[in-house]
Formats: sequence, structure tokens, C-alpha cells
Amino acid sequence: MTRAALVMAAVSAASALAGAVVLSRPAHSEQAIYGKRIVATMALAFALILALFAWGLERASG
Repeated sequence: MTRAALVMAAVSAASALAGAVVLSRPAHSEQAIYGKRIVATMALAFALILALFAWGLERASG
């Protein structure tokens, strides 16, 4: 695995973990629930995009 793909995969994993942590935290108001969903969705989408980018980098290098 190339270094660039490995870095992208690691950042993707960290973003997915952050999204999971945000989802697991309790929310005490409707605004907090809404904000939590937005933040978790963005973190998980970022993780997916980076994972696809890492896969593309690995595929292009080999």
C-alpha cells in the first residue's frame, strides 16, 4: 500500500470513529439531536469519501 493511500485510509478511519462517537453521545434537546445528526453525517460522509479516495490511489499505483 502506498504511503498516500495509507494516510487517506487512516484519516478515513479516524473520521468514521469520530462520527460513531458523536452518534453514541446522548442529546438533551431537539436542537442537540439535530446538530448531532448533522455532525455525524458529515463525519461519516467524509470517511466514505476518503476511503474511496484511498482505494483509488491504491488501485492507480498498482
